[in-house]
Amino acid sequence: MKVKQLLKVGSDYLNDRENSLLDCEVLLSYILGVDKEYLITNADEQVGDDLTLLFDRYMERIKAGEPVEHITGEKEFFGLSFFVDNRVLIPRPETEMLVEKVNDFIENFWDTEKKFRILEVGTGSCNIPVAIAKYFEDKSLDLIDEIIALEIDESALEVAKVNVDQYGLEDKISLFQSDLLEVVEEDEFYDVIVANLPYIGEVKNRFIAYSTEEFEPNLALFGGDTGLELYKNMFREIKEKNINFELLMGEFGFAQSEAMQELLAKYFKNFEIIKDLAGIDRIFVVKSN
Repeated sequence: MKVKQLLKVGSDYLNDRENSLLDCEVLLSYILGVDKEYLITNADEQVGDDLTLLFDRYMERIKAGEPVEHITGEKEFFGLSFFVDNRVLIPRPETEMLVEKVNDFIENFWDTEKKFRILEVGTGSCNIPVAIAKYFEDKSLDLIDEIIALEIDESALEVAKVNVDQYGLEDKISLFQSDLLEVVEEDEFYDVIVANLPYIGEVKNRFIAYSTEEFEPNLALFGGDTGLELYKNMFREIKEKNINFELLMGEFGFAQSEAMQELLAKYFKNFEIIKDLAGIDRIFVVKSN
């Protein structure tokens, strides 16, 4: 069967999925070991029976709800390819806003001798620290002193280490197993603290797709009854341990803006909420008082 025929058959088979054609292109590119542009310029190329059968089997797994990324073992985030599997949450495009905001903040000091200490809480695949470190490395700006990435799940840390190692960032990014700020000493200072903690509510604000709940780790998805319990605990620990910062940022979910603002107001004075590209309140930003 030709490339274009396989894509048509696969897209029709997955017609209930929003990005069915894109999913088929990603899988066929993965099977053939080529990029998506190759599929366009070689649409009439014949695909062997064994590879066609493999494509069909992958289609069945996708139809059942399994993420494409678990088959290919990778996800693009901030222009970089990250290794992912069922031990970590698949990086979402909206989280790129966190990276952009952190980079913008740091880049304001590009002409100084200042170097930044960054703390990330709940690193998962380590996509945020790697994206930040690579951004400045690629610009030849030596502005990052260190990034400390914390994660409660030991298996997720194994995935994070793969991503740190594949980009050669072992000297910039340090990984630690920690329940929120458990391993952080009192009176520490970080220029930036960034977090994308689990924020789906187990009771309230339980907005989650079947495939996400079925195939991605629940530990990386649910943040207590309302979804904001982990953030509440992190804010409390920041105050109790007297952890100081210049900038604190994090991501939260749909319909949680009002509750997040009420929570922030209990612990901080100077904060704002930023909308994502869809116009949904998505990011909180706290500046030092």
